[in-house]
Amino acid sequence: MRSDDKRKENMKAEAVHEETHVVFDFTGLERPDVCDLALILTARLSAEPGESVWVRALPWQTARVLQALRLDHLFLSYPEASEEMN
Repeated sequence: MRSDDKRKENMKAEAVHEETHVVFDFTGLERPDVCDLALILTARLSAEPGESVWVRALPWQTARVLQALRLDHLFLSYPEASEEMN
């Protein structure tokens, strides 16, 4: 493979990698358990710096736990239907 081709391939991989998003939707879940929290924390900690990890409809109890642990800044709040842009 020529160096130009390899460089283009790497650029494509980087462009796709920068647009990666993970959304955890807690809609309808009243009380997430420790496994749910471990899942979102593991996703955030194993994500690359350019990746976004969102949470949607996070129950207030869980949000308070994350806030008390000072981990709430790791997650973006996914906009609700009324907050979404057109």
